[in-house]
Amino acid sequence: MTFDEEAASTDGTVKVDPDTGTVTEVTFRELDMSGDGNADGYRTVRTEVRELDLDGDGITDVVEKVTIEETALDVDGDGTIDVITTVETSETTMDLTGDGSADSVEITEVRTVAYDIDADGKPDITRTEVITASGIDPDRDGNLSDIEASGVRLYGVDMTGDGEIDEIVVEELEVEVIDQDEES
Repeated sequence: MTFDEEAASTDGTVKVDPDTGTVTEVTFRELDMSGDGNADGYRTVRTEVRELDLDGDGITDVVEKVTIEETALDVDGDGTIDVITTVETSETTMDLTGDGSADSVEITEVRTVAYDIDADGKPDITRTEVITASGIDPDRDGNLSDIEASGVRLYGVDMTGDGEIDEIVVEELEVEVIDQDEES
């Protein structure tokens, strides 16, 4: 499967909520995987960014950014979506010391893939990975330390074909953590 970027149509919108200051950007692209001029799926990306001034001093204390990417594909050309991939990334940076620079970060990424093997429009197999990492920069040298990370992978299987996941298997992921302060 290859993606022909010239065969895709793009539509993007950017909205700003005047009450919350949240900036939302959404892009949509039809995918023509076969090159026949007909859409075989789509890809959407939605990003929301919120800046918060928690102490009212006019300086942003927290920046929250959430991005959701979804790709849906009709792999066998029968007109039914066979695979849906979703990646949701949440990143929060904080200025804990009030000096105007970020000294703490927390990132969570959730990746989900759903497969419809029997073309009934319901997922038969799902796989979800959740990885969370956080770190702080207590000496404000630009390097995060005290980084913690964890991860888990979940597999779900619809054994009966009723569209409901009957079996879930959980597996802990090994996540490598590098303390940037120790590298210097």
